[in-house]
Amino acid sequence: MCFFRFLVRKGLFEKNPLIDIPRLKEEITVPYIFSPQQTDQLLKTICNKMQRSEASFLKEFALYMAILLMARCGLRISEPLHLLKHHYRKEEGTIYIEKTKFRKDRLIPLPKTVLQEMENYLSVRAHLCPQDQNPYLLAGKDLHPLTGPRVTSLFHHTVREMGITQPRKKLGNIIFNPPTPHCLRHSFAVNTLKAIKERGASPQYALPVLAAYMGHGHYSYTMVYLKVADASSRNQLYDFSVWQRGGM
Repeated sequence: MCFFRFLVRKGLFEKNPLIDIPRLKEEITVPYIFSPQQTDQLLKTICNKMQRSEASFLKEFALYMAILLMARCGLRISEPLHLLKHHYRKEEGTIYIEKTKFRKDRLIPLPKTVLQEMENYLSVRAHLCPQDQNPYLLAGKDLHPLTGPRVTSLFHHTVREMGITQPRKKLGNIIFNPPTPHCLRHSFAVNTLKAIKERGASPQYALPVLAAYMGHGHYSYTMVYLKVADASSRNQLYDFSVWQRGGM
């Protein structure tokens, strides 16, 4: 383009021959979406391989809980890691998320199964560490939280064990990403909208609630999930044209 503009200025061309050719769109990123069955299998696999020794069990239980919150509540990977004990409200069955990506605090109701798992974890922790002073809800080493790399490592190891080997693919300006921990958040949103649709309700009406639940900074971020939910197969996502980058 710049070369032809130079030739026009020199008088060698009357008009830039590329002027009417549209530029390529920005790259569109399509995440891997776990089916509800795959999510169940992922959590079951992690749970089944937790070591039962007292030295390792509590740490591995905490890692499992972090992935459980991401998968069942749509949390970003940093959010369960930075929860403090007082952010969990047993009486209400909620967790309070503060200082999020968009600086929007939010209160999240926990599904009954997650609430039961949380109570189990805290009971085990109280039994194994009666003098526990760690302020974090999911205790890491000493008085620190769990680390993102530990959660990511466990996630990828489990995905490989499940036989999911989706490589990164690029077709034109569309990138199909392999499974990452953040895909659990995307999968939660998509599967929630699909479940609403299967019940005969309109997913469109659920978008404001879902946007608030996930802490999206802009309504359009949540609307994107409708496109994924409407695609009956991964191949149909090649038709994406509005995947928002960086805000999900």
